[in-house]
Parts: sequence; structure tokens; C-alpha cells
Amino acid sequence: MGSATRHRKAFLLAHPVCAFCGGVTPSTTIEHCPPRAMFQNRQWPEGFEFPACDRCNGGTRDDDLLIAMLARVDPLENRGDRDGKVPGLMARAHKRHPGMFERMLAIGEDGQPQASGEWQITDEMRQAVDVLAAKLAKGIYWRHTQDIFPNDGGLAMTWYTNADVARDGGYKLFESLQHLAGNAPLLTRSGTYLNDQFEYKFSLSPEKHILTLQAKFGNAFGFVVFGSTTPGLLEKNIHLAVASPRADGVEPFRILQSPALPLGELRTTGEGSAG
Repeated sequence: MGSATRHRKAFLLAHPVCAFCGGVTPSTTIEHCPPRAMFQNRQWPEGFEFPACDRCNGGTRDDDLLIAMLARVDPLENRGDRDGKVPGLMARAHKRHPGMFERMLAIGEDGQPQASGEWQITDEMRQAVDVLAAKLAKGIYWRHTQDIFPNDGGLAMTWYTNADVARDGGYKLFESLQHLAGNAPLLTRSGTYLNDQFEYKFSLSPEKHILTLQAKFGNAFGFVVFGSTTPGLLEKNIHLAVASPRADGVEPFRILQSPALPLGELRTTGEGSAG
């Protein structure tokens, strides 16, 4: 029996329940979130292993591929492809999502991309970020509490890209949450510093029923996830969440999990109404 097999058996024996299924499904695999392919030379942060069932692990492979590709986009410092893996990731993404790159680059009838040079966010990308945000919030909640996020809890997310940062001069939601106490750990593997590729700040109420996760992925994108383990609490108070203003004065939230609200985009006005 090899060391990897021994590690897997010991890990699943110690953590027999999937961290992503609300505590109702036995764990059969080890999930790595964020996906290992996102990190240069596959050096992912130590401790970012989660017990998962086959469905939660294997069912998000396409989303993991897109995240691995998107997180390496680095127009500021050009450090996203130090290991030469980006062309392969793009080829695999093109094979699994035909036409996505044309939509992403807004390729016209003349075969040329749009003049601005900015990527367009496609439906596949939105889904991939939704999946990552939900899994990462549940995984980090489990990592910091050893409790499993319940199926009747609520999760909502808002995110940004490097194009938003260039337009707005920063991500105002992160700025507005600077006062919030939380855990922002140093992430490493074998002494290699990884916070330049992925970093987060996790805030949890004393009762462990309200969470805020701020996550940043290199110079590519980031998001804030608000969550509650108490049924209905997130839905009742989502209009109170601090949101960075958009040009139209309305900030889009994406509902990742809720027993009361449909998944997908929810728009809240500055007056606090939700709908």
C-alpha cells in the first residue's frame, strides 16, 4: 500500500462524512478546493483537503477546469503561466465548451475580437465561479469549525474581475469589509508562499451561524460570500449586506444555496428591498 493510499484511508476514516452535502452523505474521496490545477506546478495550499462524496468531487470537473484557467489570467504581472500549463488548460476548456472562447472574446463576423480587448463573462464562467464559491465557503467553514454547513443554510455571493478593478480603481466591497475581524492565514506548501495565487479572510460570528468569506485569486478575480447556517436568516438580511455600487446603483448578488430563493442572480437595491 502506497503512502497516498494510506493517507486517503486514514483521512476518510477520520472524516467519514462529505463536507459539501450537509452531513448526509458518506465521504469516499478527498476533494481539493480550490482545484490543484489552478496553482503553479500543482503546489496547492497545505491543509486544503476536504472529505467528499463521489458526486461532489467528480461532478464539478468541468467547473474546476474553467477556474484553473481563469485564475491564471494575470494582465498586471504576467505570472499566471510560470509552469507553462495555460495552453493545455485552454485547449481542454475549448474541447469541453465549444464556442466559449468566441463568446468570451466577442468574436465578430470578421473573425476579430472586440476592440476593448476585455474578456466577456460567459454563462459557463458564471457557473464555475458559483460552484467554486459555494464549495470553498463550505470547505473553509468546515476547516475552521469542523462542522458541516447545513443544507437548509443560505449562501450568497458577489464577485469581481480584473476588468472591474481597472474600471473602479479597486474592489470597494473588500475595502468596506476591512474593519471586519477574521482569520486570514498564510498559505504555503513545502515553504512555497501561495497567497499571491490564492488568499482569503474568513469571518465567523461567535455563535458560528453567520459567515463572511473574502477570497482573491491572483490578479484574475475574487468574491465575497455571505452565509448563514440558520434557515431564513440570510434571506431575511441579504439586503443589509454591504455592496459595492455599480453604475446603475444596483449590486447583483448570486444565490448559491437557499431553501427559499431561486439560485442565480438576485438584485438588491440601495433601499434594502430584495426580489
